[in-house]
Amino acid sequence: MIGALRPHMTNDWLDLVDDPDFPRTPLRGGFVLKTGRKGLIDLLSEWQKAGVNHAALGIQFSERPAKEIIQELAEEILPLFPSLEGPEPLSTKW
Repeated sequence: MIGALRPHMTNDWLDLVDDPDFPRTPLRGGFVLKTGRKGLIDLLSEWQKAGVNHAALGIQFSERPAKEIIQELAEEILPLFPSLEGPEPLSTKW
């Protein structure tokens, strides 16, 4: 069920290439995923359907500059996966 809060998290090392159609390709024995934007969107959609609601994407093995990758993530990918409403914060008793 999409939208239900299930605290499950995963991570992946990512080499996000500038070709949006570059296929998902495992590198270093599957330790790093080399892919284009569309492949990453497909992967994140699969994770979402499986109940993952937090993901860590390590970009230190990427060939592109981090600034470019972060900009692409922010502009092209993250808007497709909006944040879920969280629980109300607890009040602090001083």
